Amino acid sequence: MPNSQPAYAISIDEAINRIGRQAFGEIPSAHEDAKIGLEQEFFPVAMDGAGRPQSRLALAGEDGSVAFLDDLAARNGLLRSAHVQPYGPWRFELSNGGQITFEPGGQIEHSTTVHDSVRQALDDLSRMQTDLGRAMAKDRRVLAASGADLWHPLEALPLQLPGGRYLAMAEYFDQRGSWGRLMMRHSASLQINLDLGPDEIWQERWALANLLVPVILASFAASPGLDTVSQRGMAWQALDHTRTGFPQRLLTDPSADPKLQWAEAALDADVLLFRPQPGQWRRGEPNFSFGAWIRNGHPELGWPTMSDLDYHLTTLFFEVRPRGFLELRSCDSLPSRWRPAPVVLVSALLYDEQARHSALAMLEVVRHRLPELWRRAASKGVRDPELGTLAAAIWEIALAGASRLSLDYVGADYLAMTREYLDRFTFSGRMPADELCEMAGDPGRSLAWAADCEETLGASAASAPSLCDVESSTASGVCCSA
Repeated sequence: MPNSQPAYAISIDEAINRIGRQAFGEIPSAHEDAKIGLEQEFFPVAMDGAGRPQSRLALAGEDGSVAFLDDLAARNGLLRSAHVQPYGPWRFELSNGGQITFEPGGQIEHSTTVHDSVRQALDDLSRMQTDLGRAMAKDRRVLAASGADLWHPLEALPLQLPGGRYLAMAEYFDQRGSWGRLMMRHSASLQINLDLGPDEIWQERWALANLLVPVILASFAASPGLDTVSQRGMAWQALDHTRTGFPQRLLTDPSADPKLQWAEAALDADVLLFRPQPGQWRRGEPNFSFGAWIRNGHPELGWPTMSDLDYHLTTLFFEVRPRGFLELRSCDSLPSRWRPAPVVLVSALLYDEQARHSALAMLEVVRHRLPELWRRAASKGVRDPELGTLAAAIWEIALAGASRLSLDYVGADYLAMTREYLDRFTFSGRMPADELCEMAGDPGRSLAWAADCEETLGASAASAPSLCDVESSTASGVCCSA
């Protein structure tokens, strides 16, 4: 909570030191870890008798997602309810240490525990999706994986988490435009969490993770809309430039200490939420940064404390977030048959030394252009000539790196699925967004694609036109909606 006495407030130097420690920790040990955790968000969708999307499931209520999971928890040992309030926030703990939580629009998120290999992390995510999907299918419900909800208009998806934090957050983003609504209620991602590693390696991994952002977004775009292949990516770009994208010093000063790059970005970011009292939230105002709060105080709330700084750090949404590990946030949610590709490729680039050095050498020349390439990645993806060429070259390096890692670490089947993805999409100048656009007139088919109901898909639509030029009637600009 803020303090009315400036003498007890945090200083700029104290903030910089704490931000660096929180993000990157103390000097890591000499051991080079290669652990991994995954977080994937899904849209829970109810179907009609013909398999067409009928509605997005609400969180609360007897037919909602929470009641369904409560019932499932009572009937098996897969998960147990850990929520204590009837109206959220809700959380379900999994028997293997992961958890299921919910996004503000009712999206279901599975966060795995930390695993020792790519294979184990992907197995964990697949088991949970399979078990949960089978239980939901009995009531004609599916878990759909795409970067944005392509089947329901944004106006039909109210905020599902009623807590003060989310209401204040929605109010804050509304001051900056409508993109916050799409991000909070209409988008879904696949996040890849990787180890920092020891000194001289964590700095390389931090740099490469940021340099990869446009390539990841372009290659795995799966939320097409009018003039975009990734609505999710475009929403983050337009949301709030002070807390998204890339730290400014990372773009302009490659030799700077990453701790300083991150600390300056955190202090320059506007305050999204104030907490005047425990359990209270108040939206921030544009153009009032955390650094300005430290220097000048707030006319009503006084000066920030260390706990205010720690809370502020949870409201930063840069494409790569250092949290004692690296959280890579650039990938649209993908169905399980394509999910291994980004996980295998990104992990190989950061964890295989030869691949990491080769990719850094190739991408360093575009560092100062990352924001431009990021925008083009959301708009055109790998159909952009430069990004298409860059993605093909980078993923070739990654494939070689993945082959050098042990098959037990990567998983032979997951490596094969990754090669299949690249042949089907990236190396052919295509993205999942293209296939979704080709199904724009058939919502049942596109839902089956996103829900891994492959038996309903029939022949591949790979030879159909790839341009997404069907204008939507919804506010979110979805071109593949029903």
